[in-house]
Amino acid sequence: MATKKNKGGRPKNKGSETIKKETYQRRWGNQFSKAYTDEEIERTADELLEWMELKTENLWYKDFCVEKRMGNQRISEFAKKNEYFAWIMDMCKDIQESRMFKLGTSKKTNPAMFIIGLKANHGWKDYTEVKIQDMPEIKFGIIPNRTTTPDNN
Repeated sequence: MATKKNKGGRPKNKGSETIKKETYQRRWGNQFSKAYTDEEIERTADELLEWMELKTENLWYKDFCVEKRMGNQRISEFAKKNEYFAWIMDMCKDIQESRMFKLGTSKKTNPAMFIIGLKANHGWKDYTEVKIQDMPEIKFGIIPNRTTTPDNN
C-alpha cells in the first residue's frame, strides 16, 4: 500500500489535526485598567498601614506596590479619590519619615541616602541662618548746603 505524501515528499501523518490555540489570558489580570471600588481602595489602605507597621524594614511604598503587583502611581490615584486612603497615606508618610530619621542618625547605616530621602520626600532642607548684628544705623534726611546762606539769594 502506498503512503500518501505531502508536496515536499514527506509522508502525511495519520493523526494530523488542527491544533486549537488557547487564547492568552494575562496572569495578573487587567489591574492597569481596573476601576477600583471605594471598598477595595480602603482595604488596600488598611493593608498598606499593616505592611508599614509589620517590620521596620518596610520603608518604601514602592516595595508594597511591587508585592501587590500594582503601579506606584495607583497609590496617588487612590489618595486623590478616597479621603480614608489619603488619611492612612499621611500616617504612613509620618512612619516613613520617623524611620528614615532614626536610621539616618544611627551608626548602623550610612546617612547619605536617608538625608536625600528626607529632602526629596518630606521637605527637609539644609540652610544656614545668618544673623546680622551690630549693624550701624543709617539715617536719611536733607542736609542744608553750608555754602549758601539765606541772605545770599
